[in-house]
Amino acid sequence: MSSVGPVALQRTVRTWLALGLSAALLAACTGDGDVETQSADSIASGADDEPEDEPSNESDERSEDEPGDVGDDSDDPVAEATPPDFDDLPSLGEPDPDTLTGTLDNGLRYLIRANDSPGAKADLRLTIDAGSALEADDQLGGAHFLEHMLFNGTERFPKNELIDTLRGFGAAFGADINAYTSFDETVYSLNVPNDDESVELALDVLEQWLSFALIDPDEVVAERGIVLDEWRVRDQTANGRLITAISEFFLDGTAYEDRLPIGGREPIETTEAPELRRFYDDWYRPDNAGVVVVGDIDVDEVEAAIVERFADEANPADAPERPELVIDPLDDTRALVIDDPDLDEGFAYIALPAEPVDELTPEAESMTSLYRSLALDIIATRLQNDALRGDAPFDDASTSSSDFTRGAIAPEILVSLDGVDVEEGVQAIADEYQRVLRFGFTPAEVDRAVESRRSAYEQNYEGRNSRQDASYADEYVRHLLEGEWYVTADREFEFFTEALDRATPGNLLHVFADLFGRAGQHIVVAVPSDEAGEVPSESELVLLVDAAADRALEPRAAEAAVGDSLMDAPEPVEVVERFQLSDRTFIDLLDPTVVRLENGVTVAFNTTQIVEGQVFMEARSPGGLLAVPDEDVPDADALRDVTGRSGVGDFSPVALDAFLDDKQVSLSAYIDIHEEGLFGSSATADLETYLQLIHLAMTEPRVDPVALEQYLDDNLPRAEDPSIDADYAEFKALLDARFDDPRFLLPTPESLATVDADGILRVAADRFGDASDWTFSFSGDFDLDEAIDLAARYLGALPAAGRIETTDYVNPPPPAGVVVSEVQAGQGEQANVSFEFVGRASADRIDDVIARVVNEVIQNRLTDFVREELGDSYSPFGVVSLGGGPMPETDVYISVSTGPELIQDVSDAVLGQLEDLRANGPTPNEFDNAIATVGEELNFVNNGQINDEVLDVLVDPAGNADFDDFVFEFELISQVSPADVTAALNAWTSADQYIEVRVSPRE
Repeated sequence: MSSVGPVALQRTVRTWLALGLSAALLAACTGDGDVETQSADSIASGADDEPEDEPSNESDERSEDEPGDVGDDSDDPVAEATPPDFDDLPSLGEPDPDTLTGTLDNGLRYLIRANDSPGAKADLRLTIDAGSALEADDQLGGAHFLEHMLFNGTERFPKNELIDTLRGFGAAFGADINAYTSFDETVYSLNVPNDDESVELALDVLEQWLSFALIDPDEVVAERGIVLDEWRVRDQTANGRLITAISEFFLDGTAYEDRLPIGGREPIETTEAPELRRFYDDWYRPDNAGVVVVGDIDVDEVEAAIVERFADEANPADAPERPELVIDPLDDTRALVIDDPDLDEGFAYIALPAEPVDELTPEAESMTSLYRSLALDIIATRLQNDALRGDAPFDDASTSSSDFTRGAIAPEILVSLDGVDVEEGVQAIADEYQRVLRFGFTPAEVDRAVESRRSAYEQNYEGRNSRQDASYADEYVRHLLEGEWYVTADREFEFFTEALDRATPGNLLHVFADLFGRAGQHIVVAVPSDEAGEVPSESELVLLVDAAADRALEPRAAEAAVGDSLMDAPEPVEVVERFQLSDRTFIDLLDPTVVRLENGVTVAFNTTQIVEGQVFMEARSPGGLLAVPDEDVPDADALRDVTGRSGVGDFSPVALDAFLDDKQVSLSAYIDIHEEGLFGSSATADLETYLQLIHLAMTEPRVDPVALEQYLDDNLPRAEDPSIDADYAEFKALLDARFDDPRFLLPTPESLATVDADGILRVAADRFGDASDWTFSFSGDFDLDEAIDLAARYLGALPAAGRIETTDYVNPPPPAGVVVSEVQAGQGEQANVSFEFVGRASADRIDDVIARVVNEVIQNRLTDFVREELGDSYSPFGVVSLGGGPMPETDVYISVSTGPELIQDVSDAVLGQLEDLRANGPTPNEFDNAIATVGEELNFVNNGQINDEVLDVLVDPAGNADFDDFVFEFELISQVSPADVTAALNAWTSADQYIEVRVSPRE
């Protein structure tokens, strides 16, 4: 019954600067993840769905060999670089024949596809080829505000009726509906059951959104507070302020200037219905729209339904023509330096914005884009290896992009660093660009980059038959709005395989040099405000970067080879026991085979093709932080980050990265309060390598000095001053109010000062070095006999001294009474109110289902009242978590963003609504909608969920006695009553005992 709440997250919480520039500029009102799942309808029916003289693995021991054939003997390698060979490439001009496409007489385009992954669902999109860049001066922020208004009612579905309609078929408002507005477009999506009634109703909603919006003036005024709070959440943070400044840097003087999708405080507070109506009438019209439907559907029936609804819609006679929005990137070197008081670490990058080359064919454009990406990957790898060795003034290096708008090209190399190191960090990037132009790429570098990309394409191709509805739908959206081609998986794989086969050092150099020659280097630097005095000025940075062309540079030394295997294969140990975890053996999708190895390790294998070509793994051992001595707790906290960056065995971080570059594997370790564990995934083809990595992570972990220093550098700023990050400060206050044991708390400067390599390795040896009570679960696409043999070798060879530990999953009791903690954190206008209620449930599986229903009831009530009625918050959020053991702890966490002046109102509203729910229970409509949503959730499973449930049974039998309870959990939804929900609310959300944290901005 494990799920995630604030207490469960306490050992893994990390805050970081995630500058996803393009994504962050979307004004997205709601969203959900794209998770691999399979329908329980098919579950219920039983349907399936080292050679000698090997070179050292320590690749930081550099070879004396010079780089390869490009640049060694030429004064001008760029002049000798060879353009890519575009002749006879596989065509990208033949659309996938399994996609039904059409255009109505009024110009509306549609794409429809039948797809059975996950099955029993349909994914729909409505695209509008208009975003904030098309706003008039009196409509700023209007494209996004209008998106809000479409959820506030249409002619057929007035406000509350629309929300109820969406919830009625399991699409919970605020979770499963997704809408976003960007500079260039607005896109709406629905994910619904595949029955005819739901699909047709969803198409009705799309039709209403396109042609029948109400845009009621009173509702516009009421919505201002919600949109304003979204502006606070997005703009009044360090990330928001940085994104605003950086986008202005790149877009000033273009059609996109002053057109951020979210708008700003003044335009939001003054938005009126007429301006929104004018934008709606201008751009929400058939010839500017598209409809996408993908799922377990009858394509012809869906096409007929689209024609029936949209064919008669007319375009306005005076509809404006959509202008061509073109950015002419500046070709001079420019710089932007920003400081912000809420940044905990700085970064710098040099972007290369350039105009696309118009005359290229789709095939040539795709090949050029691929080679450009490979070239940037190689440059980033060079700098990242420097960072891993400790030979760089920055912590890490990666590729990114400042392509804020449709069709823009602005790749970049980004590094994270301190203000004092900005000059050296920027110079390192500029020098590496110049080093490429002077010496090119080596064959070994190109081979590594090519094989890494080839591995990703191969895994994607292997999973082609389990591709999800949403993935197809997103691709079709890009086709409608950007002209992206869509072809069969076979043709796509053939094209990229051929393109990779043709890649040479000369090709990549030619493409990079062409980009560099057309682009102006755009330098962006951001640092914490207290480091601003250590940063060169913008003009000094421009001079520094321009001077790189005249600096003396040496070619890169070649990296040493890393061998063919992480380790030799041990002989397999004996399987001492084998059994099926489920009694319902006819359900192939959920029929784990369990083996016990002679060293005591237990391994479960669940074969399924939910995601073809991929295997998911999770492993647990009882003990956790409660078994760690007090003095080692800080080291245990550091273990995950430090060992994850340190390599394994004889493989340094650089060597391990190089070895795994052409393999699809991921592995993370953790130490929670009650357990230690591992989790991750691999491509089916890389399963043996994955088992080797697991073996070495447990038997030969490393602590790299650079990784340890980086961990301390990352965590010390927030430990010293939690107020620089409002989310971190809120979480710290919650934990400080709830616990007094350092095992449950976040690091302090004092605790970080005790972290060292010896302590981390001591904890690793204690918690991971004895496998006697470890249990592993693998779920995915693999051959069972082969997987058992690999486990008998690599997991069977794990050391085991016979230590068997147990845990009761009991946390310290919460504080008595009501505890209110007030903290100040973050700059700007954003505030937040959060609550934690702690209770107890039973281990009966129905309590897990009831918790899901309670979660939906609370979430919907908060959305309806705090958001829709009060208009005080953009994003009220609630989650109900159940722990482990025979009497699982319940954790009800509620968080509501708002303005500083509204904190008391929001607090009163949340507590008042909970009191009403406890006294009166959910309304019949609230209960029915929650049941519909949870019923849809329980109808699908994914590999991660399967592993979690298997381990709950095998590691925590007192809390989860029967795997079949999980297999048929979806049948329990019919047994949940409103009285059960009311009883749970009273048991789990006491009015007399809870923690409240109020976060207001720093003065």
